[in-house]
Amino acid sequence: MIKEKMNSMVKELSESGVVISFNGSFTQNIIEDIGEAIKKYIEKDMSGQEDNESVSYNVFSIYIEQSQNIKNYIQKKVERESDAEFFKAAFESIVVIGKEESGYYICSGNVLSNEDREHLKESIDHINSLDRAELKKFYKERLRSGSVDGFGAGLGLIEMARRSSRKLEYMFIERDERYSFFTLKAVVS
Repeated sequence: MIKEKMNSMVKELSESGVVISFNGSFTQNIIEDIGEAIKKYIEKDMSGQEDNESVSYNVFSIYIEQSQNIKNYIQKKVERESDAEFFKAAFESIVVIGKEESGYYICSGNVLSNEDREHLKESIDHINSLDRAELKKFYKERLRSGSVDGFGAGLGLIEMARRSSRKLEYMFIERDERYSFFTLKAVVS
């Protein structure tokens, strides 16, 4: 069955502008290896263009934040709840780096406990309501106060928003009464 789907999967990824993707359980080694691949791809893709180092750094930084957020969130949930169902869902995490007309996009997805959903939504909505100067000020305030959210939605989200060329895009797809699938997209021009 998978043999028949491979061609259509590659075609769909290509049509969506995907240049790098990973689906599975995030480990530190995987995060680092994909990060290196991202840097090399953008360096080659933007060779000779102005801002290539800045774009490469921003895409890399957002990717690292998204991947670390997934890894850390899942680790904490599994340790705290010893939930076999959630552990299995950890292997459904995904990160995709692609190109669209306006630049590169970094999109991630992972299973999220519904009890964490509203707080995460409020955090992203608040961050998206701020302009560049307010984001910088909010980041410094959070850094000084040491106030970060318990499940990784603190400085990392603010940092992603600061490096992104547009507002962060997100979506929750409810799976059942306990879990949703959360996606987050950032764009770097």
